[in-house]
Amino acid sequence: MTVPISKPSKPKADLPCLLCLHGGGTSALIFKIQTRRLQKILANHFRFVFVDAPFEGEAGPGVLPYFEGMGPFYRWINSDGDDEGKVRPLLEKTMADDGGNFVGVLGFSQGARLALGLLHEKQEKRVGAFNNFGFGVFLCGTYPPLGLASALFPVTPVAKFKDQQWDSRHEAVLNIPSIHVLGARDPFLIKSRLLVQCSQPSSRTVYKFDIGHHLPVMPADNQLLANSIIKLYEDYRQQLQDHVLEQLEKTLEEVQVTELSYPI
Repeated sequence: MTVPISKPSKPKADLPCLLCLHGGGTSALIFKIQTRRLQKILANHFRFVFVDAPFEGEAGPGVLPYFEGMGPFYRWINSDGDDEGKVRPLLEKTMADDGGNFVGVLGFSQGARLALGLLHEKQEKRVGAFNNFGFGVFLCGTYPPLGLASALFPVTPVAKFKDQQWDSRHEAVLNIPSIHVLGARDPFLIKSRLLVQCSQPSSRTVYKFDIGHHLPVMPADNQLLANSIIKLYEDYRQQLQDHVLEQLEKTLEEVQVTELSYPI
Protein backbone atom coordinates (compact mmCIF):
# COMPACT_ATOMS: atom_id res chain seq x y z
CA MET A 1 0.00 0.00 0.00
CA THR A 2 1.34 3.42 -0.95
CA VAL A 3 0.49 6.39 1.21
CA PRO A 4 0.23 9.64 -0.78
CA ILE A 5 2.25 12.56 0.51
CA SER A 6 -0.14 15.49 0.53
CA LYS A 7 -1.74 18.09 2.74
CA PRO A 8 -4.15 16.82 5.42
CA SER A 9 -7.61 16.19 4.00
CA LYS A 10 -9.28 17.30 7.24
CA PRO A 11 -8.44 19.88 9.92
CA LYS A 12 -5.22 18.95 11.68
CA ALA A 13 -6.87 19.27 15.09
CA ASP A 14 -9.22 16.39 14.18
CA LEU A 15 -6.44 13.93 13.46
CA PRO A 16 -5.64 11.20 16.00
CA CYS A 17 -2.53 11.96 18.03
CA LEU A 18 0.73 10.17 18.74
CA LEU A 19 2.53 11.07 21.95
CA CYS A 20 6.20 11.41 20.97
CA LEU A 21 8.91 10.73 23.57
CA HIS A 22 12.43 11.79 22.65
CA GLY A 23 15.61 9.96 23.55
CA GLY A 24 17.82 10.66 26.55
CA GLY A 25 19.94 13.78 26.21
CA THR A 26 17.88 15.35 23.43
CA SER A 27 14.66 17.39 23.38
CA ALA A 28 11.20 17.67 21.90
CA LEU A 29 12.54 20.05 19.24
CA ILE A 30 15.30 17.67 18.22
CA PHE A 31 12.90 14.73 18.07
CA LYS A 32 10.58 16.80 15.93
CA ILE A 33 13.44 17.35 13.50
CA GLN A 34 14.45 13.69 13.62
CA THR A 35 10.94 12.50 12.74
CA ARG A 36 10.33 15.04 9.94
CA ARG A 37 10.39 12.39 7.19
CA LEU A 38 7.89 10.20 9.01
CA GLN A 39 5.68 13.18 9.83
CA LYS A 40 5.56 14.18 6.18
CA ILE A 41 4.33 10.77 5.07
CA LEU A 42 1.77 10.55 7.87
CA ALA A 43 0.50 14.13 7.58
CA ASN A 44 -2.95 12.92 6.50
CA HIS A 45 -3.23 10.41 9.30
CA PHE A 46 -1.76 11.61 12.60
CA ARG A 47 -0.77 14.64 14.59
CA PHE A 48 2.56 14.30 16.37
CA VAL A 49 2.68 15.80 19.87
CA PHE A 50 6.12 16.33 21.41
CA VAL A 51 7.12 17.01 25.01
CA ASP A 52 10.40 17.75 26.78
CA ALA A 53 11.41 15.31 29.52
CA PRO A 54 11.61 16.88 33.00
CA PHE A 55 15.31 16.35 33.75
CA GLU A 56 18.13 18.37 32.17
CA GLY A 57 21.38 16.59 31.36
CA GLU A 58 24.23 16.22 28.92
CA ALA A 59 23.75 15.62 25.22
CA GLY A 60 22.96 11.99 24.40
CA PRO A 61 24.82 9.61 22.03
CA GLY A 62 25.06 10.99 18.50
CA VAL A 63 23.44 14.31 19.36
CA LEU A 64 26.64 16.30 18.88
CA PRO A 65 27.85 17.85 16.70
CA TYR A 66 24.65 17.65 14.61
CA PHE A 67 22.55 19.51 17.15
CA GLU A 68 25.25 21.72 18.57
CA GLY A 69 23.80 24.80 20.25
CA MET A 70 20.29 23.33 20.49
CA GLY A 71 20.33 22.70 24.23
CA PRO A 72 19.17 22.37 26.86
CA PHE A 73 18.98 18.61 26.59
CA TYR A 74 16.60 16.48 28.61
CA ARG A 75 16.19 12.90 29.81
CA TRP A 76 13.40 10.82 31.34
CA ILE A 77 15.47 9.63 34.31
CA ASN A 78 18.11 11.33 36.41
CA SER A 79 21.20 10.05 38.19
CA ASP A 80 19.19 9.05 41.27
CA GLY A 81 16.32 7.37 39.45
CA ASP A 82 13.07 8.67 38.03
CA ASP A 83 10.64 10.86 39.92
CA GLU A 84 7.10 9.80 39.13
CA GLY A 85 5.96 13.07 40.66
CA LYS A 86 7.45 14.86 37.65
CA VAL A 87 7.08 12.47 34.72
CA ARG A 88 3.47 11.39 35.10
CA PRO A 89 1.97 14.87 35.67
CA LEU A 90 4.07 16.21 32.81
CA LEU A 91 2.71 13.66 30.33
CA GLU A 92 -0.85 13.93 31.62
CA LYS A 93 -0.77 17.73 31.40
CA THR A 94 0.71 17.63 27.88
CA MET A 95 -2.11 15.41 26.68
CA ALA A 96 -4.83 17.32 28.52
CA ASP A 97 -3.62 20.72 27.29
CA ASP A 98 -3.48 19.42 23.74
CA GLY A 99 -7.01 18.05 23.96
CA GLY A 100 -6.47 15.57 21.14
CA ASN A 101 -7.40 11.92 20.76
CA PHE A 102 -4.19 10.10 21.68
CA VAL A 103 -4.26 6.66 20.10
CA GLY A 104 -0.62 5.64 20.35
CA VAL A 105 2.83 6.41 21.69
CA LEU A 106 6.07 6.71 19.75
CA GLY A 107 9.43 6.69 21.49
CA PHE A 108 13.10 6.78 20.54
CA SER A 109 15.89 5.17 22.56
CA GLN A 110 15.23 6.06 26.22
CA GLY A 111 11.83 7.38 25.15
CA ALA A 112 11.01 3.91 23.80
CA ARG A 113 11.72 2.46 27.24
CA LEU A 114 9.15 4.81 28.74
CA ALA A 115 6.69 4.21 25.89
CA LEU A 116 6.68 0.47 26.57
CA GLY A 117 6.19 1.12 30.27
CA LEU A 118 3.17 3.34 29.57
CA LEU A 119 1.59 0.71 27.34
CA HIS A 120 2.11 -1.95 29.98
CA GLU A 121 0.41 0.30 32.54
CA LYS A 122 -2.56 0.69 30.18
CA GLN A 123 -2.64 -3.07 29.68
CA GLU A 124 -2.71 -3.79 33.42
CA LYS A 125 -4.83 -0.93 34.80
CA ARG A 126 -7.04 0.11 31.85
CA VAL A 127 -7.67 3.45 33.51
CA GLY A 128 -6.03 6.86 33.45
CA ALA A 129 -4.58 9.18 30.84
CA PHE A 130 -2.85 6.41 28.88
CA ASN A 131 -5.87 4.13 28.59
CA ASN A 132 -6.63 5.16 24.99
CA PHE A 133 -3.24 4.06 23.70
CA GLY A 134 -3.83 1.27 21.22
CA PHE A 135 -0.29 0.67 19.98
CA GLY A 136 3.34 1.66 20.38
CA VAL A 137 6.24 2.42 18.06
CA PHE A 138 9.69 1.82 19.54
CA LEU A 139 12.55 3.33 17.55
CA CYS A 140 16.05 2.08 18.40
CA GLY A 141 14.74 1.35 21.87
CA THR A 142 17.03 0.47 24.74
CA TYR A 143 16.49 -1.66 27.83
CA PRO A 144 14.99 -2.05 30.41
CA PRO A 145 11.51 -0.52 30.10
CA LEU A 146 10.67 2.43 32.32
CA GLY A 147 7.56 2.12 34.43
CA LEU A 148 5.86 4.73 36.55
CA ALA A 149 5.43 3.18 40.00
CA SER A 150 5.81 -0.33 38.53
CA ALA A 151 7.39 -3.17 40.49
CA LEU A 152 7.93 -5.06 37.23
CA PHE A 153 9.73 -2.16 35.56
CA PRO A 154 11.67 -0.45 38.36
CA VAL A 155 13.41 2.74 37.34
CA THR A 156 17.05 2.17 36.48
CA PRO A 157 19.41 5.01 37.44
CA VAL A 158 21.66 6.20 34.63
CA ALA A 159 24.74 5.06 36.51
CA LYS A 160 23.49 1.45 36.55
CA PHE A 161 22.06 1.34 33.03
CA LYS A 162 25.17 -0.13 31.38
CA ASP A 163 25.17 -3.02 33.84
CA GLN A 164 21.51 -3.91 33.35
CA GLN A 165 21.01 -7.58 32.48
CA TRP A 166 17.99 -9.37 31.04
CA ASP A 167 15.17 -9.89 33.52
CA SER A 168 13.20 -13.04 32.67
CA ARG A 169 10.06 -11.46 34.15
CA HIS A 170 9.99 -9.14 31.12
CA GLU A 171 9.64 -11.97 28.59
CA ALA A 172 6.61 -11.27 26.33
CA VAL A 173 5.00 -9.15 29.04
CA LEU A 174 3.37 -6.70 26.61
CA ASN A 175 0.49 -7.89 24.42
CA ILE A 176 -0.52 -4.52 22.98
CA PRO A 177 0.43 -4.27 19.26
CA SER A 178 3.80 -2.67 18.68
CA ILE A 179 6.46 -1.92 16.10
CA HIS A 180 10.15 -2.23 16.96
CA VAL A 181 12.71 -0.57 14.69
CA LEU A 182 16.28 -1.84 15.06
CA GLY A 183 19.44 -0.40 13.58
CA ALA A 184 21.88 -2.90 12.06
CA ARG A 185 24.73 -0.50 12.91
CA ASP A 186 23.30 0.72 16.21
CA PRO A 187 25.83 0.37 19.06
CA PHE A 188 22.82 -0.29 21.32
CA LEU A 189 21.44 -3.07 19.11
CA ILE A 190 21.69 -5.64 21.89
CA LYS A 191 19.54 -3.43 24.13
CA SER A 192 17.03 -2.99 21.29
CA ARG A 193 16.75 -6.75 20.92
CA LEU A 194 16.10 -7.11 24.64
CA LEU A 195 13.30 -4.56 24.41
CA VAL A 196 11.80 -6.56 21.54
CA GLN A 197 11.63 -9.60 23.81
CA CYS A 198 9.33 -7.66 26.15
CA SER A 199 6.58 -7.76 23.51
CA GLN A 200 4.64 -10.92 22.71
CA PRO A 201 5.69 -12.36 19.31
CA SER A 202 2.10 -12.40 18.08
CA SER A 203 1.61 -8.70 18.75
CA ARG A 204 4.93 -7.26 17.60
CA THR A 205 6.36 -6.29 14.23
CA VAL A 206 10.13 -5.95 13.98
CA TYR A 207 12.10 -4.09 11.31
CA LYS A 208 15.88 -4.01 11.09
CA PHE A 209 17.17 -1.21 8.89
CA ASP A 210 20.71 -0.38 7.81
CA ILE A 211 21.02 2.53 10.23
CA GLY A 212 22.89 3.50 13.38
CA HIS A 213 21.31 4.93 16.51
CA HIS A 214 18.95 7.22 14.66
CA LEU A 215 15.68 7.19 12.74
CA PRO A 216 15.41 5.69 9.24
CA VAL A 217 16.70 7.92 6.46
CA MET A 218 15.88 6.04 3.26
CA PRO A 219 12.45 6.84 1.73
CA ALA A 220 11.56 3.16 1.34
CA ASP A 221 12.27 2.47 5.02
CA ASN A 222 10.17 5.42 6.15
CA GLN A 223 7.34 4.39 3.83
CA LEU A 224 7.37 0.85 5.19
CA LEU A 225 7.32 2.13 8.76
CA ALA A 226 4.52 4.61 8.00
CA ASN A 227 2.38 1.94 6.37
CA SER A 228 2.81 -0.31 9.40
CA ILE A 229 1.79 2.48 11.78
CA ILE A 230 -1.34 3.15 9.71
CA LYS A 231 -2.16 -0.57 9.78
CA LEU A 232 -1.82 -0.70 13.56
CA TYR A 233 -4.18 2.25 13.92
CA GLU A 234 -6.73 0.81 11.48
CA ASP A 235 -6.72 -2.49 13.39
CA TYR A 236 -7.11 -0.64 16.69
CA ARG A 237 -9.98 1.47 15.37
CA GLN A 238 -11.73 -1.66 14.10
CA GLN A 239 -11.24 -3.27 17.50
CA LEU A 240 -12.91 -0.28 19.17
CA GLN A 241 -15.82 -0.41 16.73
CA ASP A 242 -16.27 -4.13 17.32
CA HIS A 243 -16.29 -3.52 21.06
CA VAL A 244 -18.99 -0.86 20.73
CA LEU A 245 -21.15 -3.17 18.62
CA GLU A 246 -20.64 -6.00 21.07
CA GLN A 247 -21.74 -3.81 23.97
CA LEU A 248 -24.75 -2.59 21.99
CA GLU A 249 -25.84 -6.13 21.15
CA LYS A 250 -25.46 -7.09 24.81
CA THR A 251 -27.62 -4.16 25.87
CA LEU A 252 -30.31 -5.07 23.33
CA GLU A 253 -30.34 -8.67 24.56
CA GLU A 254 -30.79 -7.47 28.14
CA VAL A 255 -33.67 -5.23 27.07
CA GLN A 256 -35.37 -8.13 25.25
CA VAL A 257 -35.02 -10.38 28.30
CA THR A 258 -36.53 -7.68 30.48
CA GLU A 259 -39.49 -7.26 28.12
CA LEU A 260 -40.14 -11.02 28.11
CA SER A 261 -40.06 -11.08 31.89
CA TYR A 262 -42.78 -8.45 32.10
CA PRO A 263 -45.40 -9.25 29.41
CA ILE A 264 -48.11 -6.73 28.78
